[in-house]
Amino acid sequence: MSFTKLSDRSGHRAPRGRFRTVVAALAATVALSVSVSACGGGGGGGGGGTSSDGKIAAPAQDVGTRLSGTVPADIQHLPLTDQNGKKTDLAAFKGKILVVNDLMTLCQETCPLDTADMVRTAQQVTKDHHASDVEFLSITVDPERDDPAQLKAYRKLFAQAPPDWTLLTGSPDTIAKLWKYFGVWTKKVPQDNPPPKNWRTGKTLTYDVEHSDELFFLDRSGHERFLIEGTAHVADGTLPSTLRHYLSDKGVKNLEHPNGDAWTVPQALQTLSWLLQHRLAAPSGSSAAG
Repeated sequence: MSFTKLSDRSGHRAPRGRFRTVVAALAATVALSVSVSACGGGGGGGGGGTSSDGKIAAPAQDVGTRLSGTVPADIQHLPLTDQNGKKTDLAAFKGKILVVNDLMTLCQETCPLDTADMVRTAQQVTKDHHASDVEFLSITVDPERDDPAQLKAYRKLFAQAPPDWTLLTGSPDTIAKLWKYFGVWTKKVPQDNPPPKNWRTGKTLTYDVEHSDELFFLDRSGHERFLIEGTAHVADGTLPSTLRHYLSDKGVKNLEHPNGDAWTVPQALQTLSWLLQHRLAAPSGSSAAG
C-alpha cells in the first residue's frame, strides 16, 4: 500500500476553502514541517509553551497546521456505525474535543502505526481528570471491508483499548463524502501480487486503498482547529503482535526507521493541552508534551 505526500497529492484533490488557505501557507513556506509522509513518521516538535497571557500556546508549525472552520451540519449528521453496530454521527460527540484519524484495518504500511499512537495518546488522556472531555474517532477509508465485525476485531488487538476510542464505518457514499470534506485523499487500486490475506478471516484481498494520513483536532463546538499529517513514530512494544507481523516490508521500515518528521504521542498531547488549556503529561519515557 503506497501513500503520497501532500505536495504530491495536491493535484489529485480540489482543496476546500479551508485547505486553500493551508495550501497557500504551504506554498509560502516550502520547508513547512507539517508532519506529512507516505504512510510515514516523528520528531519532538515545538510550541505548546505558555504565552504572555498565561495560556498554553498552540503547537508550532513543525508539529502541524492550525485550522479554522466549522464542520457543516450535513457532514456532522452523516450516518455512521461504530464497532458495536450502533448508529451514530459526528454530532453525537458535540461538546467534546475530537481527535479524528483515517483508518484501514487491512493497511500494512502506516495505519497500524498511526492507530498505535492514537491509542497510546488516548490511554494517556484517560489518566487525566479531563479525560471525559476528549473522544478519539478512527474512521475507515475502506467501508466495503471494514464492517463493524472487522472494526471490533481490530479494536480488540489493542490491549487495554481506551473507552473513549471509537471506530466508525458507513456506506461507501457516506465515507466518500466525509473524507472529501476533510481533504483526505483516497484511491482504490489493484492489490499487490502475491496478494495478502485478511489477518482476521484469512480471505485473500482483491484490492488496496491508497490514502493520505491525517490526524484532525476539533474543539467542543465542532470547529476544526489543528491538523497533523504523516505516519506516527511508534515506541517499542506498543504495536500489537498481530499487526506487527502483518506489516509489509515498507511497513516494517516505517516502524523501525521512521522519518524525522514522523508525528509522536507528545505532539498529539501538546495539541490537546492547547485545546483543553490544561497541560497533559506525556507517557513515561517520552519528552514532555510541550
